Amino acid sequence: MRVQNDRGPALGLSDALMLATVVIWAVNFSLVKIGLRELSPKGFNGLRLLVTAALLLGLLALSRRKFRGLRRADLVRLALIGIMGNAVYQGLFIGAISRTTASNTSFILSTSPVFVALLSAFLRIEKIPRAAWLGIFISLAGLYLVISRMNGGVAPGSASLQGDAMIFGGTVLWAAYTVFSKPFLERLTPLQFSAVTVAFGAAAYFPMTVSDVVRIPWAAISMRAWASLLLSALFGLVLGYLIWYYSVQRVGNARTAIYSNLTPVLTAVFAWWILGEKMHPVQIVGAAVIFAGVYLTRFGYKFFK
Repeated sequence: MRVQNDRGPALGLSDALMLATVVIWAVNFSLVKIGLRELSPKGFNGLRLLVTAALLLGLLALSRRKFRGLRRADLVRLALIGIMGNAVYQGLFIGAISRTTASNTSFILSTSPVFVALLSAFLRIEKIPRAAWLGIFISLAGLYLVISRMNGGVAPGSASLQGDAMIFGGTVLWAAYTVFSKPFLERLTPLQFSAVTVAFGAAAYFPMTVSDVVRIPWAAISMRAWASLLLSALFGLVLGYLIWYYSVQRVGNARTAIYSNLTPVLTAVFAWWILGEKMHPVQIVGAAVIFAGVYLTRFGYKFFK
């Protein structure tokens, strides 16, 4: 149960669920890297998005929840949001992570709260308090400390510029996907919104991956690679989307998006554990700064009246 007061939202279920999602998405970076060792980027992502859409639509059918108050214009907007947030974003994400490092991808994606806050304020969907702005920028400072030591420093030669540019574009799209979801989540459940938008996105994206999918040497792909694809779809996308939009519905865009700043910290931990990437003491300091920024964003209203 969430406790509400006149100064702002208290810690509640959505916070606990978002922390769980951060863990899931941190592991997901390593899962995708494992899958891409044997599958092409388009083949992997085409199947992953198709499985995700099938699972979400199946859950929607089982829920038997009816759509209420949707007009034809709403369906057009949902289709555009779905294509933007799934087909185009997923294409940029998988292209980026196949070219640059998981740490760089995670770092750039973690700037999404800035764009979420900017879009929310520009469109007058949410008023962003001073504490939230301060928390966002403190978190970004911590993120720099975390990532700057992950691969010996953030330098132009440390990753593919093309991959970094792709994921930067994807970050802007993810922020827009999050912001534009808020009005619909006043009428739709997180499951309804996720199922419809992912289905539209998969319908637009999968045709572009058919040639890669049909060339997959199915018998030669290891169970490890198939497991990474299925786990990434089930947890990274299905469960992740449902929790993300539940949180957007409950506490808003900016306070949900700030949790993505925790992802690189855990990405570093799981990349060290699963992929053998090295860690550095400076990253621990950066992690502490990030946690401070997240706390300030969620509860800074206590200090900034």
